[in-house]
Amino acid sequence: MCWGTWTAASSRCRDRVIGTSADRVFGTYRLLWRMGFSTRVDVPLRAYVPNAGRATPRHETFTDLDVLGVPISPGFALRSVIADCKTTQRGSTERADGVTAASRQLAARLGISVLEPADLAKLEEFHPTTLDLANGPLSILFDEKRVANSLKAFTTLDKKLDKLVEYRQLDYWVYEEHRNLLQVIAHLEQVAGVLNSRQPAHRALFFDCVWLYALSLVHAACNVRAVHVTDIDTALRQYLFGGQIALQEKRQLADLPKRFAPDQRALDGPDGVLPRWYPQLVDLLLRHLRRPNAVGDELRYAEWAAEAQLAGEPATVAEVFDATFNPLAAKLLSDVCGFLVTVAGLDSNLRAEARRVFAQPNPAGAPDHESRDDS
Repeated sequence: MCWGTWTAASSRCRDRVIGTSADRVFGTYRLLWRMGFSTRVDVPLRAYVPNAGRATPRHETFTDLDVLGVPISPGFALRSVIADCKTTQRGSTERADGVTAASRQLAARLGISVLEPADLAKLEEFHPTTLDLANGPLSILFDEKRVANSLKAFTTLDKKLDKLVEYRQLDYWVYEEHRNLLQVIAHLEQVAGVLNSRQPAHRALFFDCVWLYALSLVHAACNVRAVHVTDIDTALRQYLFGGQIALQEKRQLADLPKRFAPDQRALDGPDGVLPRWYPQLVDLLLRHLRRPNAVGDELRYAEWAAEAQLAGEPATVAEVFDATFNPLAAKLLSDVCGFLVTVAGLDSNLRAEARRVFAQPNPAGAPDHESRDDS
């Protein structure tokens, strides 16, 4: 995975998106969208640190990523771009009149792009788009107050949702990636009786988890293509547990109870190790592998859908993206929603809302390709 950092102006780094540097943060945010990225703002990274004498470890935060951009190639190659936005502070020992030539040369050697406000504006000119990012439904993504309210909304939810909120904000980003195909579902299962489709913030949280799961499917697809694309089942089994050796160890552990209770029926899915919904996951991954050009749009649609729930925006993705609308991406995303609702036992109205948001105009008499649901 390639990482790059785009830095706006010089001076002390801010660790929060909303503040005096917001214009630069949202300028970068718009630029990444013009370039076809899907994005997230204010992503904290942390690690668990063992504490002597304590039963549970504490955690320490590394840093906050102001803007994280995710572009995906048609071959599922994933690249992440970090935008670290800085602002000039009075009293700073650094230059306040722009980035020095020496700094630009050093940045180039480190693979870092240094962007001042004028650079951002010029790059936006170099990446024109037919999407209206300044007005209408898409503008909610780049509205400072709305984004601030969205970040706050996830901190005032039912306490029973705290573990899910903490996972999507923090742990998802530091877990080994193969674990997230299982962890997203495990966390959703824990709140199946709490997540309420009638509450906009709950719907937004669900669509945000859909975004995370779609991203995890991209990681899985990339691995499967590289390891054994002619045997997706075998490649996915190995990926889920971190490799062939780890999978064998899991199977050996699963076989131990059978030695002492041979008549006990397996509680898990296929071979006693895989989850009961593993066959549906294989099918979902296969649909994505067959549509490699759709996954970038899929993430962007999920990103907008989560924000739209909090903004009370009733438009559908087809209406918002208009001429650029990708029906295959919308259908795949609807499939992901249906899969998560089914396997995690969530409120079925969340599936209905997903069908509404990702609905696509279908000419009378035209066949509805891949219309099967995971219900």
